[in-house]
Amino acid sequence: MQGLLKKITTGAMIGTTILMTSACTMRLSESTFIASDEVPAAFTAEFTQQLQQAMPNHLITQLSLEASDHVKLNGFYIDNPNSLTTLVFYQGNGMKIEPHGLSVLSTLLTLNTDILVMDRRGLGASEGQPSINNIIADAQQQLDYLHQQYQPEKVILHGYSLGSFIAADLAKNNKIDALVLHGSATNADDWVDEKTPWYMAPFMTLEMSEDFRKTDNKQVVAQYYQGPLLVIAGEDDEEVPPELAEKLYAASQSAQKELIIVPDAGHVEMLDAPETMKRYQAFVRSL
Repeated sequence: MQGLLKKITTGAMIGTTILMTSACTMRLSESTFIASDEVPAAFTAEFTQQLQQAMPNHLITQLSLEASDHVKLNGFYIDNPNSLTTLVFYQGNGMKIEPHGLSVLSTLLTLNTDILVMDRRGLGASEGQPSINNIIADAQQQLDYLHQQYQPEKVILHGYSLGSFIAADLAKNNKIDALVLHGSATNADDWVDEKTPWYMAPFMTLEMSEDFRKTDNKQVVAQYYQGPLLVIAGEDDEEVPPELAEKLYAASQSAQKELIIVPDAGHVEMLDAPETMKRYQAFVRSL
């Protein structure tokens, strides 16, 4: 998982996202920030077989949901026969279920929950052109489908990197049992500040769409969401510095909250650490 995801997150989050222009103005736009494919690629029989082999005691259902604008979105529901809790996993920027999901889904299975994961629109097996607004609307529709179709007793929203903004936005207006922010920034302004060298900051201005600014994880945990919260960050994360995770944790008004700073971990290795998953498992059991 590490090699492929590192190339994706590094390229998608930094290299192609902020465009430098004259007069030291940085422009953050949806078209350059949100990774997308030219055409969707259906899940292969080989991958679905690998998925089933990795989790032989689970019932794996391939899902195809139609968004409000008739775009087809595809993913999987992984049913643990001994669980009534569903973890909804929102992937990072450029991350696709095939080929990148097998390792992380196998790791998340150790939490002993059901798992819902979808390729977001414009990426992997899903159609369409992504924007901040429509990927959040898609995620809301998928959450509604989860409740209608599977009726879980508990729901955990786990957002990784860009996916953390989807998870947090849904936490504002939905009853959930826990929120996990993994490799997460506070908001776009803070992220750019952390990524801008101090000697350049006085000479630079940032232009971004209002849609970016209104997706604010720090505001969500400070003003809207007060349920159980787990924040996971990598000590050596150069894509999303751990200082932003510390700000999220400090801003949270949750009575039950936990911060895990994973030693020696970058942006993609956090869940590979056994101690991280041990603490994650304990967090889930406490719900």
